[in-house]
Amino acid sequence: MHLKHLKADITVIGVTTTLLLAGCGGGSTTGNASTARILATIATAVPANNPGLREPDGSIHVIPTPSPAPTIVNVLTRAAELGKSIDLADNASSDQAAIDAVLADVGPGNTVYFPNGTYNVSTIALKKSGVHIMGQSRDGAIIKSSLSLAGSAMSITGLHDIVVGHLTFTSTWVGTYSTDTVNNNPSAGGPLNMIATGKNTYNVTIDSIVCEKFDRICVRIGGGSHDVLVKSSIARNATDVGGGGAGYGFVVMGDSHLDAAGNPFLGNPLKDTYFVKFDNNTTVAPYIRHGVIVQYWAHHNLITNSHFDGTRLDSIDLHGEDEYANEITGNPVTNSQRAAIALGNSGAGHDKTGVDNWIHDNDLVGNTLGISVEYGTQGTIIEGNTIRDNASLAPVSPRGIVLGSSSGIRISGNTISNNTVPGFVAVYLKDNAAEGTEPAGGPKNWTISGNTVTNSGTAFKDAASLDSGNTIQATW
Repeated sequence: MHLKHLKADITVIGVTTTLLLAGCGGGSTTGNASTARILATIATAVPANNPGLREPDGSIHVIPTPSPAPTIVNVLTRAAELGKSIDLADNASSDQAAIDAVLADVGPGNTVYFPNGTYNVSTIALKKSGVHIMGQSRDGAIIKSSLSLAGSAMSITGLHDIVVGHLTFTSTWVGTYSTDTVNNNPSAGGPLNMIATGKNTYNVTIDSIVCEKFDRICVRIGGGSHDVLVKSSIARNATDVGGGGAGYGFVVMGDSHLDAAGNPFLGNPLKDTYFVKFDNNTTVAPYIRHGVIVQYWAHHNLITNSHFDGTRLDSIDLHGEDEYANEITGNPVTNSQRAAIALGNSGAGHDKTGVDNWIHDNDLVGNTLGISVEYGTQGTIIEGNTIRDNASLAPVSPRGIVLGSSSGIRISGNTISNNTVPGFVAVYLKDNAAEGTEPAGGPKNWTISGNTVTNSGTAFKDAASLDSGNTIQATW
């Protein structure tokens, strides 16, 4: 379906992009009156290699709406008809067998309706394509998993035309939270993931769900997923934010991390991940490590309209595992303890992000770092972002845009303003030590032009010794 990514020699196609900037998602099946939206139309230009939800010819790819499921099946009623019972109380009485029986009984075109109450289970494994799962209200219909440091509260594997919506996913965990990003929480628990997809899963919508009391990931769009929409959902209160993959909000990933000249999973329906959209999602501080992770050769995905607040490390993290041709746009990111948006990562086999990622028109407010590009990342465009209003947050040296070892394309039209925290540098060049398969290096071949810096400490500092070939604006 996709051409292999090409070397990024930029030409542009003039377009007008309409961005929908949104606040928190949530609510019930009757709507979401609490969501604040501001509509802005921004004239921009699409890079030649068509990142995000775009086909190779530049046309917009529209994620298909899952097939309708007009027949409503009340899970309580159908369970009783099958000789099973569900106790809606929040107690130790398991509802697992009853829910499994209903899901085995229904067929395509059925929506399994969960009235408000608490459903005590271990895991819900969806069994058939074309079945929708819908709660009466997001905050009232609660799936409570007894899993601890294992499995997923809900799995969607090898299926298509699925909708999951208006549910809260929680767990029986009762430990103590931690904000330690170095050491894992000894009392962590809950499922590894709340919702996980993969292995030839497509045409899936996850809408208006809440995840809490999980160990690793709220929503994990895994290898072999495409045409997936995750929207208006909230991740909060992970039980661990230490290393090893703990405390992530929303993840889109290919099958695994493999070093290769090109995507080793391209075209493999069990491993290749693309055309995933995260729209109007939210993470809630302080027990989230990363808001979004994109990794393992995931490509042509769109992260948009989502608010990530107070993450312990980078909020939107292109994780240094060759993810490419992704578009990050229209996201308000606030109060991150590290970068609002990061490309490239260190440690645990990480290094560079892949080519053709497009980071544009995001509003980054009060974060320690605005945007960082490091560890051999190539072919990135960063434009039209606002980096502003860091008055005090400085757990590491505060910066607007950080360029480490990277071979870039363009940084242009960004506005960096009112960052009054001591030591702030608006655009900062530095070297990175060797990492993964990438040698030590500095920023190379960037064109830095048309950026504006006001009331933000030092406008520009080049602390790199391994940089070369950069074209840098003379005034700020």
